[in-house]
Amino acid sequence: MEKILQSIGITFGVIGLLLCVVGMGVRLFKIKQQGLKRSEILICLAVGAMGWHVFIYLLIYTGLIRELPNLYNKGIPFYYLIGPSMYFATLFALFPQQNTPKFWWVHLLPFILGLIDIFPYALASSVEKKNLLEQIVQDIKLGVTHHYGFIDQKWHYIIRFFLAFVYLMAQWRLLYIYDERFSSIRGGGRAYMLLFSTLYSLYLLMQSGMVLSLLFNQTQSSFIMRDVGQLIWISLFYFIFSLWMFISAIYQPASHLVFKKVEI
Repeated sequence: MEKILQSIGITFGVIGLLLCVVGMGVRLFKIKQQGLKRSEILICLAVGAMGWHVFIYLLIYTGLIRELPNLYNKGIPFYYLIGPSMYFATLFALFPQQNTPKFWWVHLLPFILGLIDIFPYALASSVEKKNLLEQIVQDIKLGVTHHYGFIDQKWHYIIRFFLAFVYLMAQWRLLYIYDERFSSIRGGGRAYMLLFSTLYSLYLLMQSGMVLSLLFNQTQSSFIMRDVGQLIWISLFYFIFSLWMFISAIYQPASHLVFKKVEI
């Protein structure tokens, strides 16, 4: 029974990845309006980073990461971009005439931190990489406690999820202050981004719950990361989010929210 449930969870994750890839391709193909182009690119960036995280987790869970050691930890800098990309995608979708902030590069500082921290593992020998990954597959908590980095790996999780929730609160604030009467896009824009933000929030809450358990319950961390129930729930929420990514890309990407006249 457990193997069947594992297969279901992995299937949800794989189908979700495929839906996201197709959704990103369709969105980028359909980009037409310059004002809303930014939101589509940022959505694709955020969803791509989320997809890579799911992909690496599935490789570790199934043990296939041992065959692809050079892929491990390469997503660390990009995971830091999910929060700001989600926020600015919402900003530019609801307020397409908003200028890019002057100090936008400040949001890239955590990305640079993550980029620097992947070098110790990248420069390790192939034997060291394979030995580490063999241990991680057997005891998955080592993905948080290994020392192939300039900072303790658990701090990446803590900082990333803290920043993600800060950006998420700012993202919901945009939805709160948005007023359709004074908007330059047609009706439906708020509902579109509301569903997007809700699905992302649920997925983030599910994932953060598992990460917090992993960080503060070291004695059972390996069990937590391999728990079939955790795998199915997170894969299911990712699958639902991927469905939105796919369906909305085909029927109503943000770039199709046409402009309207604003009466003052």
